[in-house]
Amino acid sequence: MNDKLDFNARLIRIGTVTLIAGIIANFVPVLYLWLAHGAIPPIQDILKIWTVALVTFGVSWVVQPLTFFSMLGLSGSYIGWLAGSVADLRCPAVTMAQKVTGYEPGTPEGDVISTIGITGTVFVSLTMMAVFTVIGANIINILPVFIKKSFAVILPAVFGAVYVELASKHLKLGAATIVTGLVMAFLAPQLGVPGWVLNIAIIGAGILIARILYKSEAKGSGTNA
Repeated sequence: MNDKLDFNARLIRIGTVTLIAGIIANFVPVLYLWLAHGAIPPIQDILKIWTVALVTFGVSWVVQPLTFFSMLGLSGSYIGWLAGSVADLRCPAVTMAQKVTGYEPGTPEGDVISTIGITGTVFVSLTMMAVFTVIGANIINILPVFIKKSFAVILPAVFGAVYVELASKHLKLGAATIVTGLVMAFLAPQLGVPGWVLNIAIIGAGILIARILYKSEAKGSGTNA
């Protein structure tokens, strides 16, 4: 147990330093343009952009790490959030890697497989980005229109595939969660509920349903929840 705690503590130290270094590195090009060439937008414009980003993505900064932590594991979370594209790229890779190897999310073995899967996607995505940065624009221009339009549904398709994969392991939980989510999504516009509140509510409902089903099954089997 102490070895596991020490290992996790080392992961947290390394992950914290790496993420801080990544945050600083994001500002290096901006600082260079400012200090070397004097190119910087007005402070008012910067604050406006940050405000829009906060309103648009602020909730996901809290909700997504909590949502995906059990799947990604500790080290996988640090790598995933540093690399980005967690929901639409890292999570599907982790799900498939754990499925192929037969290890469950939340277990030490599952965390290792998650880390390996995410690391693999980082190398692949960097390679693909390098290739398409050079030749991608020319390829996209010659693609048929229907293929270009299909790019808009990639993210929903990925989320759907991840949901089906996870729900297939817990059919009652998957069915109850999707039905509850559909009902809440139908009622939210009529009640004037903002989209970010709806996202949090659906996630909270899923957690609550999972807890209720767990306690019900534990009670039925005579174990303590």
